[in-house]
Amino acid sequence: MIAITGIGILSAAGIGKEELLQSFVAVRSGISEAAGFGLPCNGIVRLGAVRNFSAKDIIPAIKVRRMSRFSRLALASAVEAVQDAGIEVTDRNRYRIAIALGTGLASTDSTDRFYEGLLREGPEATNPMIFPETVQNIAASHISMHFMTRGPNITFSHADISSELALMFGAELLKDGQADAVIVTGADELSISAVIGYSSLGVVSNEMKPFDSGRKGFVLGEGGATVILERLDDARKRNARVYCTVEAVEIASHPSPNLAYDRSRLSLKRALQTSLAAADLTVPGFVSASANATPDLDGLEADTLSETVGSSVPVTAYRSYHGYFPGDGILRLASAALCMDRGILPAIAGLDQPFEKCKLDLIVGSPRKLQKESALLSTLSTGGSAAGIVLKKGL
Repeated sequence: MIAITGIGILSAAGIGKEELLQSFVAVRSGISEAAGFGLPCNGIVRLGAVRNFSAKDIIPAIKVRRMSRFSRLALASAVEAVQDAGIEVTDRNRYRIAIALGTGLASTDSTDRFYEGLLREGPEATNPMIFPETVQNIAASHISMHFMTRGPNITFSHADISSELALMFGAELLKDGQADAVIVTGADELSISAVIGYSSLGVVSNEMKPFDSGRKGFVLGEGGATVILERLDDARKRNARVYCTVEAVEIASHPSPNLAYDRSRLSLKRALQTSLAAADLTVPGFVSASANATPDLDGLEADTLSETVGSSVPVTAYRSYHGYFPGDGILRLASAALCMDRGILPAIAGLDQPFEKCKLDLIVGSPRKLQKESALLSTLSTGGSAAGIVLKKGL
């Protein structure tokens, strides 16, 4: 059995566990005015930006100055999670600690700056120091170099299930005995490319209202989150705090057009059903939906969830607090683990009136108390992929 023993959070809704939990209790979204963040508005006036974050408070300044915002968010969350888990990396265990990271876009800002220099100045004058930050596995490399780990190190970039794949890989390493602890991180940064690119697709809005009748699209966000995975027996031997156990991680797919969701819903239905079956669970205590306030995703997910778990299971949507970014799977996972640990179910921020055909028990208005100590995380991604994750409260 796999346990989560450490959590690190950098989110628009809070930096650190306690700030995030306070936002959940107060139903206070972290989405705020875009002005002052340094990005062109392009019609966008609100963002889920991580504010008041100084990487130098967590990471040595000599490292920070060469790192992209993506890498800073990822590494800072990993540092917090490792400290929270009480793990010390030594010569005895550094080959037994693995890293798995998920990201949708990585540092598009670094890529833009590198190629702008290449086009303006030519290959001999462009800044070679920027190039390492353009590759998607750079953040996982920074984490490894910071802690001097020598175990497996891998990065996944597969749209909205990138972090879920990282979690699955990390859990399998532990089950197969190839590692004794895994640092699993999910991160993405806000950038000019992200704002312009998503805006051109017509899916961006200035209001984040998942499952609402008036939803028009998502607010772009960013963040970094990390969880530490260990075998439950190992965690107990060292008297570690166990937030929850990861009972199942299941992935499914179905052919779909590029940038489109699986309208047959077969991928999501299979992922949810197989994850519940693998966890020997019929009905979870609550559902963390991947709803992002787009008409397509929210409608498809609502129909699938009502068919899979019924209409009486409480449903929340953590993206209503931090906005949407494709690598947010670990942030949603960490949020669910924290809520189970504290026994609260946050309301969906911004939800006024559920859309007419929604048959779910959406948490509206104020938080509820957790009645059943398990959670189902649902993720539907563009391109036809889906994931189902089952958590149970730690013992």
